[in-house]
Amino acid sequence: MIASALKLPTESGATGFVDDKEIPEWARGAIVAIKNLGIIQGMGNNRFHSAGNATRAETVTVLINMLARQNQ
Repeated sequence: MIASALKLPTESGATGFVDDKEIPEWARGAIVAIKNLGIIQGMGNNRFHSAGNATRAETVTVLINMLARQNQ
């Protein structure tokens, strides 16, 4: 949703997260794009946890990073 809201083109390749194979193929390009912009950093141990839930603090951090990127 973040990549779509910022109208980012999806990028090919691996995400760089150690659990890359667990990330659905349809989402991988958007995750690569927003990771490359520094909007997301992942969880501890360089994991994305695609099936996990984000905390309120994590959500706020991503939204702040998104808005900062949008205002550049």
